[in-house]
Amino acid sequence: MKKATKYSIIGLALIMMLGMTVWATTTPGSTPDGDSRAYLHSYNLPSSGVALEGYCPVAYFAVDKAVRGKPEFASTYNDVTYYFVSADAKKAFDRIPEKYIPAFGGWCAFGMAVQDKFPVDPTNFKIVNGRLMVFLKNKNVDARALWNDGSTSELTTKADAHWSKVSK
Repeated sequence: MKKATKYSIIGLALIMMLGMTVWATTTPGSTPDGDSRAYLHSYNLPSSGVALEGYCPVAYFAVDKAVRGKPEFASTYNDVTYYFVSADAKKAFDRIPEKYIPAFGGWCAFGMAVQDKFPVDPTNFKIVNGRLMVFLKNKNVDARALWNDGSTSELTTKADAHWSKVSK
């Protein structure tokens, strides 16, 4: 079976298993001056409105572990709020937020590669070429394992291409 067909079948199976799962996203209106700020409609945000379900984006890089942040150490970047484990982690993020924000708006990296948005388990992650990627994980599917079974460069290229379409 060709890889493209294999990934299409896997993607379709994931979609069917997810069924009617709906994750809250928010769409603010445009600003009166036509500001081109990032619109939240493309970001994966739980109903709390906090990215990564409150996990600290800096901790993924600093300790290679998903660690819950604290509301008292919060920052907002491109209208998305993140929590951090400490004031130092917040400062690191505030200096270079692009280094720490999750790829694909926090949606499942494998989902992006098969041209869909899958919710994520923020404890199921991987740093790929300096980018934080989070993945779907439930009792039926571990999308990080599916990612690891494929070609990282091919999957990243496909995910980047799809994200450039859906994030506009």
